[in-house]
Amino acid sequence: MFLWKYYRPLFLALTFGASSMGMANTPDGKKLYTQHCAECHGKKGEGVEDEYSKPLIGDWPVTKLIHYVDRTMPDYDPDLVKGKEAEAISRFVFKTFYQKPELFQKDSKIQLARLTNRQFRQSVSDLFAQFMGTPKIDEYKAGLRGKYYNAEGMNKKKKMHSERVDPKIAFDFGKKAPYQQMNPKKFSIYWEGSILPRESGWYEFFVKSPNGFALRINKLDGRPSIDEKVTAGVMRESGTKIFLLGGRPYPLRLDYHKFDDPNASIELSWRTPVGQKEIIPTEFLFTKMVNQSYIPQQKLPPDDSSHGYQRGIQVDQSWDEAITYAALDAAQFAAERINQLARTKDDDHQRKKKVMEIATQFVRYAFRQKLSEEDANFFIKSRFNDQTPLHVSIEKIVLMTLKSPRFLYPEWQALEKKKADSYVVATRLALYMWDSIPDNHMHKQIDVDHFRNKGHIESQAKRMLQDPRSKAKFNDFMLHWLEMKTKELPSKNTKRYSNFTPALALDLRRSLFRGIEKAIWEQNVDWHNFISMPSIQFNDRMANYYGLPFPTETNTSGFIPLKSQKMGRVGLHTHPYILASHSYAEESSPIHRGVFVSRKILGRTLRPPKEAVSFSNADYDPNWTMRQKVTALTKPANCMSCHDLINATGFTLEGFDTTGRTRTNLGTKPLNLATEYLDENGNQRKLDGAKGLLQEALKSTRSSKYFIEELCKHLAKQPIQSYSDINFLELSKMLSSRKLTIKDLYLKIAMQAATDDFVFNN
Repeated sequence: MFLWKYYRPLFLALTFGASSMGMANTPDGKKLYTQHCAECHGKKGEGVEDEYSKPLIGDWPVTKLIHYVDRTMPDYDPDLVKGKEAEAISRFVFKTFYQKPELFQKDSKIQLARLTNRQFRQSVSDLFAQFMGTPKIDEYKAGLRGKYYNAEGMNKKKKMHSERVDPKIAFDFGKKAPYQQMNPKKFSIYWEGSILPRESGWYEFFVKSPNGFALRINKLDGRPSIDEKVTAGVMRESGTKIFLLGGRPYPLRLDYHKFDDPNASIELSWRTPVGQKEIIPTEFLFTKMVNQSYIPQQKLPPDDSSHGYQRGIQVDQSWDEAITYAALDAAQFAAERINQLARTKDDDHQRKKKVMEIATQFVRYAFRQKLSEEDANFFIKSRFNDQTPLHVSIEKIVLMTLKSPRFLYPEWQALEKKKADSYVVATRLALYMWDSIPDNHMHKQIDVDHFRNKGHIESQAKRMLQDPRSKAKFNDFMLHWLEMKTKELPSKNTKRYSNFTPALALDLRRSLFRGIEKAIWEQNVDWHNFISMPSIQFNDRMANYYGLPFPTETNTSGFIPLKSQKMGRVGLHTHPYILASHSYAEESSPIHRGVFVSRKILGRTLRPPKEAVSFSNADYDPNWTMRQKVTALTKPANCMSCHDLINATGFTLEGFDTTGRTRTNLGTKPLNLATEYLDENGNQRKLDGAKGLLQEALKSTRSSKYFIEELCKHLAKQPIQSYSDINFLELSKMLSSRKLTIKDLYLKIAMQAATDDFVFNN
């Protein structure tokens, strides 16, 4: 005790002094950040316009952040901040705001936006379908129904010989007739049914024949889409181009006849929005004839995609002109079919009354709510008088309605009111699930006050989920999420990969989408099962190229499921279409594949490169592997800030060549697929090929979070933060823990967003 009392003052002095010296030697991270970083990144990491405008946030562990700052910051003189100073700045940034994105979230509110191109076309089409009938296929017999006739003189249908279902239209009869008992010089065939395209976009249809033919696509009256009724005797091909909405069936009728021509043949082909010209496959043809749809054919300027998803933000002269012309076309269509829409006739003494009633319904559906007396007078009653023909009145009403902000700005209705009401909920449900307007069934539910009850709204949402329009919208999202919306089919060097044809590339694309559709809409899979992709749809052409046996008997689609492992696949990221799409024409691309996998499969954040660096094989030793070339290309420190992640994931997929075929060697050299991967928590992990990458993805919650955010933005066209009722963290936990399927996620996001700020009745 005596000794302690004696030495205590000395001990405290030494301890305090040492501590003070340590503190003095420790750099002040905040001060250094203000001195060297705030000019470009802002005082609180909020970003600086014209410098680094985005907030300073990310998912790097602190060790990587220290390493990056030490080697590359500040970018105007990386030698200014080194060692302990780099560490001090990094720890200050990391602790203060780097992993706190919520600090930079502005008060996000639902923004007023116009209909996107897809929403406009879908809404107008469904608006007319309320009166023309919604086209539905309830009898899924594949192919077109053909009626075969003997002909005589100008009578092309003198006597029907046979009727059958033809899986596709590609016949070369030569000098013979389709049946032995038929007259080989004079006969006719009439095919009818419907066509159901998967994607929205511009389609080209072609008919090739030396004989007479007429094709109707989504036209049951008027002039045919292709009109070549007069036989020529020489081979010719005619085509037409039309915009079609994916997931919606259209009536198709092909009339064909031979009249003393030397030979008889006919082919019906198409070119899809992404693809090559081909005979229309059986999987898109059905024997059931459906109602005609009105689809706006006006070319529309592209939507704003600066936020990573399409939004109706830009309103300029080109958009206004395009919408005006589209509205004029719709008005003319309605005027020409006024009797059909109003279910009346010219001599009907109640014709005017019926037309006015249908006009009132048209405006109500378009504006998504009941009309006030003032609105009814302005938009409808004032347009009818004894001097104006009824078709002119309808033309004016349709034009005014489709040009009205109340139709073009669907959120206007919600933003005008302080609280969401039944019409707001119905409008949002239809917009978020279908990209469309509420249907007649929803309006009836509102009229009896069922849209005040949570249970009734949920049952409506479940009904809507079963509608083909929900599936079509999700397909559109998958095109965006898989980065396939604007990409052409992958093409490869024809000398090295002569069998990798455009037809094979199109098969691979269809294989991917068929697998996704079946997994989500038929098997109702969860997130783990979705990215694991345990089976792949393949056909005979894929089987031949990838060296797989294929049964002689298949279904009408030509595709059958195969366990992924038998094809050497482990996960969505190893589907051959994705691998081939993210490769060069001659070589695989670890960079393109790594970027895709890092973002979509692992949910990691990648900053856009400050400058693009081009890759050229000629710059490297021809004996080098792609791994050696990419490592050399991305060696600079400012590249490795992201490429340590990109390369680590991309190299795991080097077991597949540029066309997605499996391989173990590159020339005479065995491939090394093992990589060191730094996860989001700063742990160094070893990834051994594509299987190791999948296992890492299944452990992480980031990929499911990223998917939810992307899906919400695509459904609502608003940031997920705009909706206070969407429990993002809860949805993420449920999805990653396999308590929620992807189809149910679709339903929950749409429901929670649509009922945001809505007070339910008990």
